[in-house]
Amino acid sequence: MKQLKTSLLITLLLSFSQVGFPQSIYWGDDVPPKWNGNWSADYQITPEKNDFKYTSSHRDVLEFINTMRWNSERVHTINMFTSTHGKTGVAAVLANPRVNSAREAKLSGKPVIYLQGDIHPPEAEAKEALLMLMRDILQGDKGHLLDNQIIIICPDFNPDGTDNLVLNHNTPHLIGAGRNGQGLNLNRDGIKLESPEVNGLNRTILNRWDPVLLFDGHAMSRVKHGYAICYATSTIPSAHPGPRDYVWETLFPAVQEKIRENFQLETFTHCMMDEENWPPTVWTHELGYWFQEGKFVANAFGLRNRMAILVETPGHPSFERRIYAQYAYITELLEYTNQHGKEMMELCQAVDRELVQEVETQAASGKLRAFVDGQYESYGKIDLLAYERSESAYISGTSVRGNKQGTAEGPPEVISGVEHITKPVGTKTAKMPRGYILPPELDWIVEKLRSHNVQFERLTEPISVSGEVFTIDSLHHINWMGFRLTRLDGGFVDVESRTYPAGSIHIDLAQPMVRLAFYCLEPETRDGFMGWGLFDDYLKKLGSGEAGKLGIGGFEYPVFKYFKIIH
Repeated sequence: MKQLKTSLLITLLLSFSQVGFPQSIYWGDDVPPKWNGNWSADYQITPEKNDFKYTSSHRDVLEFINTMRWNSERVHTINMFTSTHGKTGVAAVLANPRVNSAREAKLSGKPVIYLQGDIHPPEAEAKEALLMLMRDILQGDKGHLLDNQIIIICPDFNPDGTDNLVLNHNTPHLIGAGRNGQGLNLNRDGIKLESPEVNGLNRTILNRWDPVLLFDGHAMSRVKHGYAICYATSTIPSAHPGPRDYVWETLFPAVQEKIRENFQLETFTHCMMDEENWPPTVWTHELGYWFQEGKFVANAFGLRNRMAILVETPGHPSFERRIYAQYAYITELLEYTNQHGKEMMELCQAVDRELVQEVETQAASGKLRAFVDGQYESYGKIDLLAYERSESAYISGTSVRGNKQGTAEGPPEVISGVEHITKPVGTKTAKMPRGYILPPELDWIVEKLRSHNVQFERLTEPISVSGEVFTIDSLHHINWMGFRLTRLDGGFVDVESRTYPAGSIHIDLAQPMVRLAFYCLEPETRDGFMGWGLFDDYLKKLGSGEAGKLGIGGFEYPVFKYFKIIH
């Protein structure tokens, strides 16, 4: 019944009468006149100084944050990481009164909200919108947004990519590269943790400050939908559904309504339609490349029992329009969290306690299970806003693009009866153990666990346990979305008793990070540690020949699932 109510609510919010749309809605490239205010040059962001022709460099971002810091008592800065190219990833902590540490934030009792932009520098809109919001909170009319929350902003999460300028056919004309200094896509590093940027985010912000919400701003490629911005939340079936359901059923509809009311923009879920057909019949996360996998930073965050939001502006409107859309979404999101942040925090903390108690009381029986895979199903049919034609063209007098005249402008068509395929459903489960035991030599796994805030210990004396182990019949690799992932063939075998020596790695799952540890260490999750090949070299050493040709029954996945400690 709850899911039906949610589907009906979203359908109602997206349904329009045949008479037409509200006249005040801004479509295409349109934005309100002087929407960004009238600021002196010192307080202007780079696009405001160049009529939205190009984006801010990393130096521009740092100078702007520095200006804010020296002109406000409500700013504390954090050096999150040093990039491969030696650039500092900076986050600004906004609070009233100012807080200078995670401990002070916790003592305040206020929820922490984390916002980031530029994980993909060609998608620079959120970076600029975040700088504007920082200015409006500290120097303008939005200081009330610090009444009930602490806001951490990292406008430029990928400084190496930001400053690796290329000439691009999309806007803005001067644009950074999508990957970091290592050549990595940072929004595919949520689990494997190969980059200083995502490791810095985890260790410096997520582990210490424990934000209740993570926001990640993006832009899509050219699309035909009619929305100013689209949104998604963490959809991993392995995660507890409580935080996800709150975002989907409560937060999203409320923010959507306020954006329509206060910014005259239409927003909806982060999907794409089957664009080869007109009219479209399907609106799905998967066509928007939003899968039920932990590699995405926002998805991985959901495994921490916290709330996550990813938004994307369409690629065809002008740069200014896309910044306006991000500004609108972030503004109304912060208005919502300022009023409801404490209830969000209480919900997430209740999930922490529930999961710990669940492991303590049920895991020893071997009957406690959690999902390791899933799929999307339809919530039902919706009315979709879409354009049959969406083409770009250079804006006269500039080197940037916007909508080609006559396409993707004005009110879009309302396409009825489109399947809304965004409902995450688990399809396969595995037993949730009381804990895991790993061999002493897996130091690189220990570092990943530490960065994920998973608590563990080195055994000081031998331990005997009963449980199960995954026996590998064969190992092979697949190519998925440009990545080489590892897959195992085999199955779990019960073990009545096994003794592990002192120095072995012991993970007791009676901890808040239980679902994150489970996702990372289970052999059957799509892109856990096994999926990303973090055990490949280790398994090679156990046998002869190359991984993928082991083909020898009896090899064991080196993570033992125990249900009971014998002694």
